[in-house]
Amino acid sequence: MYSFEEIYKAYLKCRKRKRNTINALNFEQNLIENICNLETSLNDYTYTPKRSVCFLASSPKLREVFAAHFQDRVVHHLIVPVLEQLFEPKFIYDSYSNRKNRGIHQASKRALHFSRASKYYIQLDVRNFFYSIDKDILFKKLKEVIIKDYKNIKNSSIKMQEMLWLVNKTIYHDVTKNVLIKGSKKAFDSIASHKTLFKVHKSKALAIGNLTSQFFANVYMNDFDNFVKRELKCKRYLRYVDDFVLFEESKEKLLEYYEKIVFYLEKNLKLRLRENYILKQNNQGLDFLGYIIRPNYTLTRKRVVNNYKVKKAKYLDEYEKQKGKLSLEKIKKFLCVKASFEAHIKHSNSYNLKRKIGEIDEQKYIKLNTIY
Repeated sequence: MYSFEEIYKAYLKCRKRKRNTINALNFEQNLIENICNLETSLNDYTYTPKRSVCFLASSPKLREVFAAHFQDRVVHHLIVPVLEQLFEPKFIYDSYSNRKNRGIHQASKRALHFSRASKYYIQLDVRNFFYSIDKDILFKKLKEVIIKDYKNIKNSSIKMQEMLWLVNKTIYHDVTKNVLIKGSKKAFDSIASHKTLFKVHKSKALAIGNLTSQFFANVYMNDFDNFVKRELKCKRYLRYVDDFVLFEESKEKLLEYYEKIVFYLEKNLKLRLRENYILKQNNQGLDFLGYIIRPNYTLTRKRVVNNYKVKKAKYLDEYEKQKGKLSLEKIKKFLCVKASFEAHIKHSNSYNLKRKIGEIDEQKYIKLNTIY
């Protein structure tokens, strides 16, 4: 069943890059006792997820985030690596969210490749995706694969029935129950009713912010991915969470795909697309994952640049007010923002932008001009 060693390994993964957070430090204070208690509760089926913390994130838009208790995040790191063994071989190559050796930059490069090999694209995304996921459909998909293929699991002490029980416990747990809310009531009241877990039906929705939610989203959409590739036979298709793009030589073919996709999603997954789909020529540019992608080059999206400018201006204003005596924590925070922005634009052809933020040395630029 659940071994101490396996839970400890999950704990090590969970604390990675978060060791100095309050929740991680609290758990570590009585580490052996906490892991032993978790091991006991899992093995005697008394485990129950603890109180979540709910707060609002404002970027890129206002939304709820439910942060699971650290103990429950350890459990998530027990679940996902095991299930990845079952589902990774079933996922299509061009699914890019929350997967090893995938991500935003790989997805943007793949989109660039597809745009060079076709003439048109249609960009679609699911309306209120995480709030529309049907828990019964999700659990059924997971259960079918677990029962069929669990014999192939390696390096895990967790048995099939224990995993089914734990997955069920995680999916159907009501995170709004006994939740700790951080933030003003007025801000929470401003969120539309279909975008809050406090108002959607309990049979639907996954909490944004949990490792399991991101993985379960890929499981939920996997049959759809295979439908597009195997039945619609669209060779150039990629998806990042609920945002996906199809590339073809004609508008008519893309509109034909669109009609079939709408029908499939509503019938099989109880999902609906946003009505304002985008159908354009590739040379007009694809706005995707923070980039504007055209067949010959990729640019950084203006909103990404403007967001960085706002954060930088705010930091500099505070720096001047404090006469350069900012705390080390605030300096580190801004340096992380700067490093993240620089890493993002490295994957675009925004040469002038890179020069402005010091990414390219001015003297090297002058030398290159002299040589060429």
